[in-house]
Amino acid sequence: MAIDNLIDKFRANLDKYKKMGLNPLSLATGCAVKVDLIDTVYPAIQKIRGELIRRNIEILPREDADIFVTREKMEMKRIINGGEFDADRAVSLIQVNQETAGDPNKFAEFLLKTYTSIKTSRKLTIGKGHSIVTTNPKGEVAVLDLFRLEGGKENSYTVANNDTIQIVDPLDDPGSQMQVDVAISNSLNDLFTKGVFQDLKMIPVADAPVNELKQQLLRNFENYSRTYSIELLNDVQPNSKTLMIGATVIGKSDHELPTFYNKVNENMEILVTRPVGELTPINVYMWMLTVPELIEDMEARGITIQRVEEAKKRALNYMRSPNIEVAKIIYEYLPPFGGAFNEESHIAMTTDVTGPGIFVIKEFAEKAQVDIELFEIPVIDKEIHEFATENFIIPNSTAGTNGAIVIFAHKKVINEIYDELKKKGQEPYIIGKVIGKGNGTVIAPSTITKYIHRNNVLRQFKIK
Repeated sequence: MAIDNLIDKFRANLDKYKKMGLNPLSLATGCAVKVDLIDTVYPAIQKIRGELIRRNIEILPREDADIFVTREKMEMKRIINGGEFDADRAVSLIQVNQETAGDPNKFAEFLLKTYTSIKTSRKLTIGKGHSIVTTNPKGEVAVLDLFRLEGGKENSYTVANNDTIQIVDPLDDPGSQMQVDVAISNSLNDLFTKGVFQDLKMIPVADAPVNELKQQLLRNFENYSRTYSIELLNDVQPNSKTLMIGATVIGKSDHELPTFYNKVNENMEILVTRPVGELTPINVYMWMLTVPELIEDMEARGITIQRVEEAKKRALNYMRSPNIEVAKIIYEYLPPFGGAFNEESHIAMTTDVTGPGIFVIKEFAEKAQVDIELFEIPVIDKEIHEFATENFIIPNSTAGTNGAIVIFAHKKVINEIYDELKKKGQEPYIIGKVIGKGNGTVIAPSTITKYIHRNNVLRQFKIK
């Protein structure tokens, strides 16, 4: 399609969004919409942790999902902005405006108000929190999915997670099936990283400026449920009049989970299941149509419009496809429930590459108290990602949604998983190794500066 036709189509789509009171140029795509972990979320949690403990509320250290031993009886309830329910655990979705998201003190106040708004007589554990930014000053909301656990313990784990985004591809219709496919797959990914794929259930999160769009999104959730045979649980929805697409998802596993952080050692390597940075081609494509002058600069570097289109299609295909086959492979390399970890047979630790991008390696190095050396950072298209960073199109071009899964395991296990992933049509890379026990230092190749221009992230790495 000629560039003039693409621009005309893009502008027509802009008008469609604007009639609903949305500006897709101001909506962050995918997981790029997350509140900054380093500058806002972590300082805010640290500030309120003591007060929450005094109120019998505990926020667990960051984990991909909430994990607890399955009980004979589990009752779930969603509340919006607080309410009463005798809950033991909570999975939270917080949406705040830009002012709150940029100030750790204001964000701390919002979190404290949110978590103390849950009226329960039990000790409450916040097992997973997810926070996103809205450009609407009046769009702040807290969606809280609560769990009451009773009866005896069973021989399995229950894993719960919420991931919610605002939009995936601003060039597509906001009510398209693709937008919902990506959002649900993204939430499920934090279960799949743990090898969890049994008894899957989902509670949609859907909101929109107009009710017609909201209802279309909910129909798309039903379509996804049928396609992948995932049980759909209907509950109350937020009414912030902002665009929100996501889900709280629940699954079970009768195996141990890859959270053997104290077992990570110098015999282990790091594998990523495919290239990272899905959000970059989408953003480059969007800005190419918004600021056509960028096209000349791109073509001078040998990056054609067709190449950007192909990278965008590849990224969207990654993002909308649930990583269930990877989950099944991870499951096979884990001990049965209650079983012991064997270094030469089992996976020690996993995560996925989403909003923080390759920074997740640093987070998990600290969690395992090991030092790591990265050899490479595989992205979808090296030149496109470098161009995006140089032109400040996206602050972290390694960020993704429904991203690649990172696996830490013994070299023998890594090689076996690499071969299995190849057979399944995946694109794995062995990207680094564990140097040994330490304080979480990550030695990164100098190419990291070509993919990230945010100093607060780069400072977390020791660059070669």
